[in-house]
Amino acid sequence: MSRLFIFCCCLLVAGGNAFVNTRPNLQVKKSTTKSLNVIPEAFTDTPETARTYFYIWFFGGQGGATVALGQFPRQFSKFKSLFEMSEEGPTKAGETVGLSPLCLYPRDISKADVDQVLSNKLSVEQMVEKGPKPNYMSEKGYLCFESFADANKKCNPLTIRAVFDAMSTGDNVDPSIAQRKLDEFRSDPSAFKNSLQKQKLAGFSSIAFLLFLLGPIVAETCIEAASFGWFPEWPGGANLPWSLLVGPGFWTIPEYWI
Repeated sequence: MSRLFIFCCCLLVAGGNAFVNTRPNLQVKKSTTKSLNVIPEAFTDTPETARTYFYIWFFGGQGGATVALGQFPRQFSKFKSLFEMSEEGPTKAGETVGLSPLCLYPRDISKADVDQVLSNKLSVEQMVEKGPKPNYMSEKGYLCFESFADANKKCNPLTIRAVFDAMSTGDNVDPSIAQRKLDEFRSDPSAFKNSLQKQKLAGFSSIAFLLFLLGPIVAETCIEAASFGWFPEWPGGANLPWSLLVGPGFWTIPEYWI
C-alpha cells in the first residue's frame, strides 16, 4: 500500500485539481471501441517506455508550473509597490484619466501628471543611453523601467509606472515599440488608458492560461502514462481519470501492479 500512496501523491502534485478530460484516453486494451491517442505509439511498446514518458511529463510539468506559479510573488510585489507609489512624489491633481478597475491600480491618476510625463523631450533612444542599465535586456538596448523613471524623475511616481505599464507587461520594452507608443499617447489622449488596460489584462491572462494548460494536459498525460507503465491490465485504464474514483477505483490498482 505504501507504493500506492506514493504514486497517488505524485498524481496529485502533477495535476492539482485539474482532472478535466480534455484529451483522448490511452488505449489499454485492443477491444475498446474508443479512440485513445494520448501517448505516441513509440512509448507504448513496453511498460518501461511508458514509465519514461511519465517521468518526462511529470518533471517537465513541475518545471512549467514552477515558472507559472513564480509569477504570483512577482505580481504581488509589483502590486504592493504601486500602493507605495500612490503616496509618493508630487502631483498636479485635477481631472483624472478614468482608469479601469481591471488595471488594479490603487487610485486613478491625474491627466496633468500624464501630460507631464508625455511632454518629456528626450527620445527613447536617449533615455536608454543616459539611464541606468540594471539587467541584461537594458544592456542590450531595451528601455527598462529604471531608465524611464530616471528620465522622468520630477514627475509623479505612480504616473511614471502607469505610462510604462501601458507600453509593456514587464520591466523592459523594445525601444521602437516604446517610441511608437509614446508618440501615440501624445497624439490620442484615449490611447494611453486603452493601452494600459490591454497590457494589464494580457499579463494576467497569460499566467492564468499557462496554469490552465499545465493542469489538464500534464495531469491527464501523467495519469495515463503511469497506468500503462505500472498497471496496464487495470480495467479502469480506458476511463481515466474518473475510474480512479468510481468503478473500479484507485484502491484496486495494487491487484494489477507489475
